[in-house]
Amino acid sequence: MMLHEIVLPFFLSFFVHMWSTVVGGGGALLIPGLIVLGYSPQVAIATNRFAALSGAFSIFQFHKQGNIHWKLGAFLAIFAGMGSVIGSFLLLKIDTDIIERGIGVIILLSLPMFLLRPQAGVKQKYMKMTKLKHLGGGAMMLFFGILGGFFSSAGVWFSYTFIFYYGLTFLQTAATRRLIGLAMVGLSLIVLIPSGIIHWPTAISMFAGGGLGSMISAHFAHKLGNQLVRYVFLAVMLMSGIHLLLFS
Repeated sequence: MMLHEIVLPFFLSFFVHMWSTVVGGGGALLIPGLIVLGYSPQVAIATNRFAALSGAFSIFQFHKQGNIHWKLGAFLAIFAGMGSVIGSFLLLKIDTDIIERGIGVIILLSLPMFLLRPQAGVKQKYMKMTKLKHLGGGAMMLFFGILGGFFSSAGVWFSYTFIFYYGLTFLQTAATRRLIGLAMVGLSLIVLIPSGIIHWPTAISMFAGGGLGSMISAHFAHKLGNQLVRYVFLAVMLMSGIHLLLFS
């Protein structure tokens, strides 16, 4: 029992956070991994939600590298956090299979955007932002926060928003997205902890493994560079889209 509840989840979380800290999409592997270990989908999502708090360990490294846009991240985190609360309530009521397949289709259809814009995410692009455009960004984060709170596989959309709507690079996106993630996880746990569906031994083990993986990943992120991260991001999104479409 200890192998399935503590040891395997620790290493699963460690290795997934080694790359998902930079490119996102970790939930698309962690949640199916927990289901394979015998947890129900709802328990797997809720348990992984607590473990996702380990992303906080990467913030210090990203801050030292100067990649976090604090003001923008804090503003958008408010909307994403509110959305995650709504999504967490839906998680307790609705089957996620149909929505996950739909998201898988959209991910695959959206990948050509990076082929049409090869510099997207590689070089920062100045985007003139008005109050109305910022509200538009907030509305997108609210919607994606609902999806993220619902089944924890919506990280790609936050990345798309930062890259295409705000013009950030992949590394700036990875760093600033940490603030979004913390707000979503913290607020959604207000709903999920009282529900009693979090498997705590596994959640704590994954928190430890994810924290270690996140720190290592953030430390070496700047050495990879945006171009290499772009290739990894596209590969992860392709695999995530196929997984959500065919195996949800």
